[in-house]
Amino acid sequence: MHFQPIENSFEDAYVSHLGGGPRVELHASLDQLDDVFGSTPASPAEPEAQSSSHPSDIRRLETEHTNAGYREGITVAKEASIQGGFDEGFSLGATIGLRAGQLLGMVEGIADAVKGQPGEAAETAEKLLNEARDELSTGRIFSTEYWAPDGTWNYDVTAQDGDQILFPDVAAAHPLIQKWSRVVDEQTNMWHIQVSILDDDANGPRLDTASVEPPLNVSAPTRSKQSLDW
Repeated sequence: MHFQPIENSFEDAYVSHLGGGPRVELHASLDQLDDVFGSTPASPAEPEAQSSSHPSDIRRLETEHTNAGYREGITVAKEASIQGGFDEGFSLGATIGLRAGQLLGMVEGIADAVKGQPGEAAETAEKLLNEARDELSTGRIFSTEYWAPDGTWNYDVTAQDGDQILFPDVAAAHPLIQKWSRVVDEQTNMWHIQVSILDDDANGPRLDTASVEPPLNVSAPTRSKQSLDW
């Protein structure tokens, strides 16, 4: 019987040698294949698993408490500051609006008085009236050009009496109020208008308060009660 010689395989070639060197190389190559086809490590971008010591709804509870605290803080702040801010803003706006109304009324009165006059006087007065109605309107006086979003003024204000700035000081320092105050002064001087007669404090009340006697309480004569004669 004839046996064919068996050729040494690739693996037997490494096993037949002594010293363990080739076997180490074989294991090293297998380890490299394991690295290629092995499982992919966890991505660092993935969130870590939530610890078992915290409940699953801890994030929801934190959000609810944060929102509730924010709403409560807003409510308390509004109650503490909204009334004071309204009172201050209302008083300041009324002072500025009163001064603007006085100036606009003077310009309207002059324009109405010179209407129909010969020359350019009537035309000039009508032009000033149109400009005054535009610049002394609430939209122009209280625009963002002169006021900050928090309600403070953007122009320079100087205290007239003492160191404390009052609402009349803020109104008098408004650029549009200053401009039309000069225009009204020029018009009153040109037309010889006595503005002092419009001041009630200097001349007293315009109408005398006469005492009115109460009406006489005249009662109708009482009739004597008589029995009816049937």
